[in-house]
Amino acid sequence: MLLTGFGCKPTPQELADVQNINLTYWQVWNNSVEMQPLIDEYTKLYPNVQISFRSLRFEEYEQELLKAWAEDRGPDLFSLPHDWLPLYANVIVPSPASAKIQRVIMREPGIGELAASVQNVYTEEVTLLTSADIKRNYYAFVRDDVLSTVDLEAVHALGQETQGVLALPLYVDNMALYYNIGLLEENEIFDVPTNWQRFQEDVMKITKIDKTNNVIVAGAALGTTENVIRPTDILITLMMQTGVQMFDKANTYATFNRSIRPEDEYNAGLEALRFYVDFADPNKKVYTWNVGQSPALEMFKQGKLAYLFGYAYNLAEIRNSKVNFGVAAMPSPQEAVGNLTVANYWVETVAKKSKYQDQAWHFLNWLSRPENLLKLQNSGNRLSPLKEHQALAVDPYLKVFASQAPQALSWYHGANAPKAEEALMTMMGDAAAGKGELEAVLNTAAQQVTQTLK
Repeated sequence: MLLTGFGCKPTPQELADVQNINLTYWQVWNNSVEMQPLIDEYTKLYPNVQISFRSLRFEEYEQELLKAWAEDRGPDLFSLPHDWLPLYANVIVPSPASAKIQRVIMREPGIGELAASVQNVYTEEVTLLTSADIKRNYYAFVRDDVLSTVDLEAVHALGQETQGVLALPLYVDNMALYYNIGLLEENEIFDVPTNWQRFQEDVMKITKIDKTNNVIVAGAALGTTENVIRPTDILITLMMQTGVQMFDKANTYATFNRSIRPEDEYNAGLEALRFYVDFADPNKKVYTWNVGQSPALEMFKQGKLAYLFGYAYNLAEIRNSKVNFGVAAMPSPQEAVGNLTVANYWVETVAKKSKYQDQAWHFLNWLSRPENLLKLQNSGNRLSPLKEHQALAVDPYLKVFASQAPQALSWYHGANAPKAEEALMTMMGDAAAGKGELEAVLNTAAQQVTQTLK
């Protein structure tokens, strides 16, 4: 503090140099109740910074972002799905190695004074999170998503090509298995399936169908697309658990349609697709779901669905229902080691058009301090992205998601995640509806996904 002149009376020039910074921050899933206490804490440390936080509905978010940027009124900081980063690469500025931040030291009001006043002003250079920090402290799938080899010379004059930090997550999530305790016990099922064979047996035992093939009680929600939570994530999990390589090593074309065991012509990607759609086929023993069912989450909350695949972000809504439920790890193939599942989360980044890029990245780094990420984890159904916090998840349901996080994977690293998702959804819908041979449907989807990688 002596080195920075703390306690000294500022000169008129110093007072004139105070930079008042206004940052705008747009998110979707976090609300002001969760974020405002942290924002207030930051602006207390940096009183010359004001942060305007706005939470938007997912349905309007992308359109509002694009419109705002076109009109040069876009946010300084904003959230994106983790796999959308390549799609928005032209509007994102990678994190600098360090940021020059102005510190304004305030003096409390004295006798006869109504407001605090500036006591000192100085600039400090703060080191920000590096790619090495991400690799060391965050879950592996975060590293795969937020780090990119970029030429930082153009944006930060560092004069070197290195791995840039494109974004930082405040939380992560992965898919697990929710189950209705009452429905399981009614059918004398007292332990949750850990493998897919037992899962199929349970589904057949629980499902109740009337004479006209209407599902009265569903064993599980899968086999269709529109009324299932993240159906593509379920299918991708099935594929990756059986060893399917989604893309070639150079990430230039899709390979999930190719056999991984050519010696016996076993196409694991094809069989994963068949396994999934069978649950919506009235001619199959595992038939339990169809396009006429209500949305899976609603069915589960109403007590008419035994098994639901979902995320930690579904916890709050399920807790508010009357259903007696539990959470278990994703089933896996027999004799598999561990519980591989799919990661799904949003990340925070800084707009290239921001006038205050250093301050914005500094704020994101401050939010990403371990103590602040732990606050977010403990305040709701949020799983910290830091490996050190895995054992600190106190909520019994959240602990299940935490236990799977080290083995969770991000499957897509192409240029257009929404288009890739659309191709898979079309594939699954066509397969369930019997529109063509499964192999042809799978091949078409692989060709379409390949086009999104470039």
